[in-house]
Amino acid sequence: MQGLPIQALWVLAATLLLSACVSPVVIDSQSGADLQQYRTYAFVLQDEDKPRELDDQRTQAALKKALAAKGLTAAAAAQADVQVKHFFKREQRFDGSTLQFGFGFTRNNIGLGASTPTEGEITEEYKLVVQLIDQQSKDVVWQATSRDELHDDMSTERRSAHIEKAVEDMFKRYP
Repeated sequence: MQGLPIQALWVLAATLLLSACVSPVVIDSQSGADLQQYRTYAFVLQDEDKPRELDDQRTQAALKKALAAKGLTAAAAAQADVQVKHFFKREQRFDGSTLQFGFGFTRNNIGLGASTPTEGEITEEYKLVVQLIDQQSKDVVWQATSRDELHDDMSTERRSAHIEKAVEDMFKRYP
């Protein structure tokens, strides 16, 4: 009887330990790609994120710092070993109650029913995605996606800190 509480504590401790091991980013790379060969980079020009222009500037600044820490230097687009592309993947999340209540009544093959509406709102969130594209083959050789979301209602300071932390976490796992 006394062994049960100790076993429960061990299970709880193991669960907490394993849940703390979840990475804040998802990394994917092309099998067989030698990421150590890349020494220079250039950013891909993109037009699709114009509404997120300030976030793009923050992301580029954080990427320059992270790439420099990994030994990569900026180069002209035509001379770069790898192209760096980043974008914000938009996701929608429903915040609210999906619980509904309904009732109905039938008599002589005629029915009447009513139910409560679903209440809530849709929130847009953005996840940062960074891709490294081989200049020769034009294939994505490395990709990182942040698990943390960027929200439109975040303050400037919080947005900057969030982006810097996401990029830092991504490049901790770059070889």
